[in-house]
Order: sequence, then C-alpha cells, then structure tokens
Amino acid sequence: MKILGRTVSRTQLIKAVCLILVCLLAFSYYVFFIEASGKYSEDYMHDEGNYIAMAKRLVAGEEYSYWGEGPDAYVSPGFPLFLTVCMSIFGTDVQGIHCIKAVQCVLATFTVLLTFILGYQLTRKYSVGIIAAILIALNGGFGAYCRYLLTECLYYFTMMFFFVVFVYTVKHQERRWLYFLSGALFCVCVMVRPLIIIVTPFLFLPGVIRNWKQWRKILIPIGLFAAGFVLLALPWWIRNLVTLGKFVPLATQTNPIYAGLAPDVAALGLSDPGSLLGNIKLLFQLLIEHPFQTIYWMTVGKFQIIFMDDLPLFVLQSVTAAVKDIALYVGLVGALCALLHKRYRWPTILFFVYFLSSFLFVPVARYALQYMPFLAIYAGYVATVTFQHFRANGEVSALRQGQQGAQN
Repeated sequence: MKILGRTVSRTQLIKAVCLILVCLLAFSYYVFFIEASGKYSEDYMHDEGNYIAMAKRLVAGEEYSYWGEGPDAYVSPGFPLFLTVCMSIFGTDVQGIHCIKAVQCVLATFTVLLTFILGYQLTRKYSVGIIAAILIALNGGFGAYCRYLLTECLYYFTMMFFFVVFVYTVKHQERRWLYFLSGALFCVCVMVRPLIIIVTPFLFLPGVIRNWKQWRKILIPIGLFAAGFVLLALPWWIRNLVTLGKFVPLATQTNPIYAGLAPDVAALGLSDPGSLLGNIKLLFQLLIEHPFQTIYWMTVGKFQIIFMDDLPLFVLQSVTAAVKDIALYVGLVGALCALLHKRYRWPTILFFVYFLSSFLFVPVARYALQYMPFLAIYAGYVATVTFQHFRANGEVSALRQGQQGAQN
C-alpha cells in the first residue's frame, strides 16, 4: 500500500491509526473538561488570576509585573508571554480566554503524541510508546489543567518536545546545529518552569565520560547548546539589568522552596529568607534541629501528597486514579529495572534526578503530572518486557512438547 508515494505495510498502517485514535481520544477528553467545567467562568485560582491580569497589562502595553505594583521578575517570562501572544490573537475577554484553554487542549494532545515518540525513541518498541500514550491520554489530570491558565499544559508540551529533540540530537551528533536548537528549547522549558534546570549537568555527562580527552567532541556540543540557551535568554537578562538594575537569571520567586521546608513553616517561627541559598541554609538548620521529622517530611510526607493525593475531578475520577497508579507504581519498578540495563541507565539517572528534585518544593498533587509521561514510558517498558518473557517461555514450552510428542 502506498501513501503519499511511500510504501506502507498493513501493520504500519494499523499502528498509525491506533496512535491517531489515542490522540483524538485525548483531545476529545480534554475539550470535554473545558466545555463542561464553567465554560465562561471568571472564578480564577490565585496564581491564575495573577497571570491573566499580568497578560492583560502586557497586551495593553504596560510593564512586566506579576503583582501589578511596578516592574518585577517574580515569575519567569515563558507562560506570561504565551498568554500575551494568545490574548493578542483571541482577545482578553472570557471568550478569548476560553480559546486559550482550547489551545491548551491542543498542547496537551501533542504531549500525548510526544510521549509516544519519546518511548519509541528510547526503546525502539511501538508497544512501549503506545502504552505510555494511552496512560497519559486517559489521565484526567491533564484535561483538568487545560481549563486553568497555569503553566502546566505549556510546560508539559515544551518539556516533552525538548526531550524528544535532545534524544534525536544525541543519536545524530553529526548534525551539530541540533545542539543549538536543543539549547534554545531547553531555555523555553526553563523560562516556563525553572525546576528542570537541575538536570543540565546530566544531559552531557555520558558524552563527557565517553569522549574523555577528546575535548572537541565534548566542548562543541556543550558550547552550541549553551549558545542556543543564552541567545533565547538574553532579552530577559538584559531587561532585568536595565529595568531592575540587577541580574536575574530566571525569577526572584523563592517561596515554593521555603513553603516546602515543613508542613507548617509559620508554626516553626521561620521567615522566608528570599533567596535560594537562604532556603538551603534553613533546610540544613531543620535537619540539625529536627532530623527525623524533617527527613520524613521531605521524603514520605511529600511523596504521599504529590503522588498519592487525587486531583479534584468532576468526571471519571476512578479511571484517572487507576491509570495514575499504574504509571506511578509500575513505572517506578520499570525505572529501577532500567537502571540495570546499560542502554537505559543514563536516561534513567537523569529521570531520577528530575523526579527527586520535586521533593525540594512545596508539595502539591498537580506537580506529579510532569513526571507521568516518563513513568508511563517505564510502565510500558515493564508491560512489554513481561509480555515478551511469557511469550518466549510459551514458545519454548510448546517446542519442548512438540519434541516430546515426536519422540513418543
């Protein structure tokens, strides 16, 4: 069979149709959320209301300010600029905001597609990618946050897009311009939600180890990646220097770290030091003064809140809970198993660095969603390996029975 001049087998066609159906299912599911949950409601969450007001001011030509009390760099510019562009196209009224929610449905659907692509890239197995895509498509948490103008949908899309491009870049190292593109995409991710910057050293560590003493093979990719990042970040840095009189690389907001140091930081008589270094000092102070309580809170306590609490959904809560638990628990088992596999070890180390970094911040159930695409891929990996194992054992058993029958 030929499609667009290319020969396609029946199996390839069926696989493509299945993937398209999964993406269409996801898109329909997400659109249902934004249509059935207060279509033109102006009852915004706190952060959501601030982002909307901020974007409206930017559309009107006013200064970049999260609080509206003068220029600031309280939040990084990725999501506010996304909202500003969308409002410039669709308008700032409730209908325009609803259109932006529809755009977020498209981004969430592409996140499902990118989950499939990344799973296939890493394992070269269609089954891993399609299982992961299904687990994300059926996770109502992604649909729930399509209806909120928060960083979630944009971040999941840019995050997955970056990882797909970076994996492709590593596999085609001769195309050095891809490192520049990867650096620019990484900057986009960081400017939407800065946490991911913690994985930066681990992106290139395998290449450094593999090409030790071959400095050109180490420095050229890193240099091109850094150039792409800096080129995109430069306008933000210059703006902060000119407007605020200081260098702000990402944002000045530090309270998510401070608020996550204890279940009730106010009860401990602590105050926000307003800096990353200050919050790290507070953490060590708590570890010295309350070691067991702090360790429990920073591990088990936060895990329960981030990964075990249910998101508030008004439909198919049980379905979302089931696919979330499958992705989480089976995915963690798959990730631990992948550490033993040489081919998957470094990507898995990078995942765990990113995964564990969430325990530094205030625990919120929606923060688990950023890890679900990766956990879904590991769950697909476990399912595929398990199925192949049983099938191989079944074939061996059938062969032995056939040999015994022939001998009899």
